[in-house]
Amino acid sequence: MEFYDGSGSLTSQYTFTSMFSIHNTTNIELENIYFKNNHYFDDMMHAIYSSDIKMNNLVFSNAFGDAIDIDICANIKISNSNFYNSKNDGIDLMESNVDITNVNIFNSLDKAISIGESSVAKLSNSKLEKNKIAVAVKDNSSALINNVNFVNNKNQISAYKKNLQYGSGGNALITKSRFEAKENNFFSKKSKISIKESQIIGLLKMKGEQILIDERK
Repeated sequence: MEFYDGSGSLTSQYTFTSMFSIHNTTNIELENIYFKNNHYFDDMMHAIYSSDIKMNNLVFSNAFGDAIDIDICANIKISNSNFYNSKNDGIDLMESNVDITNVNIFNSLDKAISIGESSVAKLSNSKLEKNKIAVAVKDNSSALINNVNFVNNKNQISAYKKNLQYGSGGNALITKSRFEAKENNFFSKKSKISIKESQIIGLLKMKGEQILIDERK
């Protein structure tokens, strides 16, 4: 299927902030869908208060804001999918548990993947290229990242505390991954970034505390 040129809706009973919305439900499977060119409202796709959602072989192109916004959800799986030219984030998480594998996220004007507000994300076998920030981990959230290519992102990893109510910053563990850019920028504030068994090609720039790299090849 294709969904394009859609928007959200404000009514007396409901507010939908995306072209495609999943609200308060469970056991959803989405496969072989092309989303493009939504308008006016922030999200191309929004999932909230839901669980056990599988997304496979999806394409998101030219999102007006976030391509996928996931709020307060459990057991979400995103696989074999591509994201192009989001005006905000490729994938935005709040208070959610998400597994992401074999995705390509290209040219997000903010973050390729934003992991915030007590979320837990696993990211593997993927490529993040030419995004403003490849991965942001914040506000008591954790990211486990394995076998991911970070290519020419303005900032490769950012971890920080933004919202006081969550009490702490972010924690990112990256293994067996590859970072390539003229400048590989890493930022950590009241957070921790650990990089193990990974390759860094280009200048390494680190700002903040607890940015741990076990070796550079």
